[in-house]
Formats: sequence, C-alpha cells, structure tokens
Amino acid sequence: MNKKTIIYLHGFNSASLNLNGKLLVGKQKLAVMQAFCAEHDIVFDTPNVDYRDFQNIVEDLLFSWNQYLDQGRDVVFMGSSMGGFASEYLAMKTGCKAVMINPAVNPSKLLPQFIGVTENFETGQPYEWSRVHCEQYQSYEQALADSKQALDRTVLLDMGDELLDAEKTLAKYRSIANVATFTGGSHSFEHMQEALPVVARVLAV
Repeated sequence: MNKKTIIYLHGFNSASLNLNGKLLVGKQKLAVMQAFCAEHDIVFDTPNVDYRDFQNIVEDLLFSWNQYLDQGRDVVFMGSSMGGFASEYLAMKTGCKAVMINPAVNPSKLLPQFIGVTENFETGQPYEWSRVHCEQYQSYEQALADSKQALDRTVLLDMGDELLDAEKTLAKYRSIANVATFTGGSHSFEHMQEALPVVARVLAV
C-alpha cells in the first residue's frame, strides 16, 4: 500500500505556518491533524497560499502532487473554507480525494465583502484584496459546475458556521459527497477530533 500525503490548504486571510515556517498548532484543527498524521506516518503538507492568484496556487500544488506521485505517495487534498474550494478544484484536476471543511461554495460571491483587507489575520503580513481578486474565481467555479467527472469528496460541516450557510452547503453536497455534520461549532471548525474517524476512512488507515 502506498504511503499517504495530505496537502492541507488554509482559508482566506489565514495561514497554516507562521513567519518562521512553523505550524500554527494554536489552531485546534491543525494540532489534531498533525498528531493524527504523525501517528499514521502520513506527510502533512501545509503550505501558506496567496488567494490573490489562484492560478499560481493550482500550478504550485499540481507540481507538489507530481512530486509526491514520483515518491509513490497517494495524495489527499484537504482544506478549510477557501481551502475547501481549492481542494475540490484540485481533486477535479488530479482525480485525488478531497476533504472539504466548511467549504466556500461560490468564492466570487463570498469574497467581495472582504475588499480592502490589508493584513493577514494570522501572520500580520500586509496585502490588499480587490474586486479583481474576487472575479478571478468565476471561471474556476464554472469549471467545477460544468465538470462531469465523478469526484471523491468528503465534506465536514459545523452547522453553527457564522460565516457560511451550512444548510445551503449541505443541500449542495448531500447527493454528491460524503457529508458529516456536527452540531454547533463555527466557521473555524471545532470538531476535528470528532471528525477523525471520517478522515481515517478517506485515507483507509
């Protein structure tokens, strides 16, 4: 059996690594996943990504995916919010499995509310978010909508998500994905420990 790699993608205006390249284990879901991956000898790849240039994210991660393939490793894409959307798109491009945590469904409609954001919430690094950055996602949303490919998707939902409408997400994915819902919680997703059996089934560990 091939060894496994999880490529994990954080959400919008967030990060997985601090400015020294260390995992932000203060985020509960990252700490839980790091321990789970260590226990099962799974590579937990957690790049910081810049959602101002989604095409560059896709190209970089397809390159990483190919490197892991060359090492004989099976890759699962996993991500939270915008990272969930990115994971679904990358699953479509590669045929890999995707685990989507409180995923952003229509980024081009969700992200305009953040126009003018000037500092990354986790790292404090300055940047500007504009309408052009939002509009780039329309073509990627359309590509997913038009795809006839059968994707292996698992969706983890905190029904208490204060940013995204979890009921609408559930309605979208109920018939096309394996969906696990958790009462309460938040957009940050507070049930990673409880969701580990679902993740373990995806990874077959």
